[in-house]
Amino acid sequence: MNCTEYTVLLEKYLDGSLTPAEDRQLRQHEESCAACAAQRLALDGLQDHLASLKDNVPDIPEDFHQRWTTLVEEDAMENREKKTASRRQWTRILSTAAALVFVLGGTLLTRDSLAPRHEQATQTSYDYASEESYDTAAANGVMMLSSAPDAGSGVVYSRRAKAAGDSVPMQQEKKIIRTVTLTMGTHTFDESLSALRALCEEKGGWVSYSSENTASGGKRVAYLTLRIPSDQLDTWLDGSGSLGRMISREESAADVSDSYYDTQSRLATQQALMARLQALMTDAASLSDLLALESQIADTQYTIDSLQASLNSTDQQVNYATVSVTLREETSASDITDSEKTLWQRILSALETGVTAFADFAADVLVFLTAALPFILTLGAVWLIIRLVRRRRKK
Repeated sequence: MNCTEYTVLLEKYLDGSLTPAEDRQLRQHEESCAACAAQRLALDGLQDHLASLKDNVPDIPEDFHQRWTTLVEEDAMENREKKTASRRQWTRILSTAAALVFVLGGTLLTRDSLAPRHEQATQTSYDYASEESYDTAAANGVMMLSSAPDAGSGVVYSRRAKAAGDSVPMQQEKKIIRTVTLTMGTHTFDESLSALRALCEEKGGWVSYSSENTASGGKRVAYLTLRIPSDQLDTWLDGSGSLGRMISREESAADVSDSYYDTQSRLATQQALMARLQALMTDAASLSDLLALESQIADTQYTIDSLQASLNSTDQQVNYATVSVTLREETSASDITDSEKTLWQRILSALETGVTAFADFAADVLVFLTAALPFILTLGAVWLIIRLVRRRRKK
């Protein structure tokens, strides 16, 4: 037997599964191998030492396992309670923050759209007077075509004249739509408002929209939309400058000449087509031809009416400029003193301003919450249903 085989038998010896024959082989090898014999003596001593340790081990109490599991469960429950409390705390904090963001952010974003504001209402009246030159051209079957402007001026040519090699240019009238926005302040609100209306009527215009309300601080604000003849606009602006303090003034002018004369050319074409269709009505040979002509005449008439209405609307905007006026009431000059305010007066003024701003903001919050109430109720109902379903599942 060699040392490797001895090691295998030694493991069986330690396990207590060694047979008598194998035990004799083990003893015989130890007599011839001092190293293996010393290994066995060391292992025997270790086993004796381990066996002596068992005598010093106290008995385990009968409720040891139960107490151990109870402590583990209590520790786990305490950890769960801490996590739940922490989660609830963070949930409250985040819910409060979300509610504040929803209310404050929603109020700031929608305060302008939910508060009553001036809405400009443009009233348009149509003048169905047609241009004599284009009626004449349409009656003669001539279509007026727009050509590219030469050196900044618009020129139209008759197709009949161009075909004959003789181009007769006709200068186009510029079509300019003017719009003015004014913001004015006045110490005499009623007098200035009446003067603005009177000046508008004096220039041949009219008031198409008017509203008046009271702003914060008890000051009144009036919103007017005036339609003033374009040739009288500059005169009206010069006169209105003396009716109050000019805070801001914006003026714009839009050139719609190209689109206007293009529409006018299309109208002349449709009118010429209508004349030809009406002439063909007398020569209709069958009922089907007559019905087809009537259908085409109806479509052509609808196109003519639409084009004419577009021209009339443009003429109305060109002939009458739109002026939007915001008139604000200001503190009377007699109430303003040049003396410097004391510290206490400044504190009271700042406090009054803060209270007024807070009251306005609270009103805006109330308006926003009222507007958002349907969404809040819907979300609350969904949350309640989800909570009831979760409770039933837990049960």
